Amino acid sequence: MPTASSLSLASGSFIQSFQRQQAQRNADQAYQNAQSLQSRAREARQDAARAQQTARELEIRAGQAQSEASRLSLNVKASSAIETTQSNLNASYSKLSEQITTARADAYGATATINPPASSVGAMVDTTA
Repeated sequence: MPTASSLSLASGSFIQSFQRQQAQRNADQAYQNAQSLQSRAREARQDAARAQQTARELEIRAGQAQSEASRLSLNVKASSAIETTQSNLNASYSKLSEQITTARADAYGATATINPPASSVGAMVDTTA
């Protein structure tokens, strides 16, 4: 029959074995936890790298969009200036006939017309008198 000291020794050995196993399980679990955290850290770095790349691409596209907006704004301003110039030219052209008539009247002291009568166009004038 086992003695109290041998039972005490056996139970102490069992407790130590149990504690060792528990410590090993804790160590294994801590190692797995560390591996999982390292994996998550790698994924986070990869996500961050992708986000930075996306940010760079967006910055490039934003710059291109800004250039396009500036170009279109200049086109609108140029178009507006062309329309204004065309309108001014049309207004000047419509007044041209009147201005020529006025200038001839001032120069010759009589009313002149822009379109001479059809009968005088191509008529020969005898200047040998």
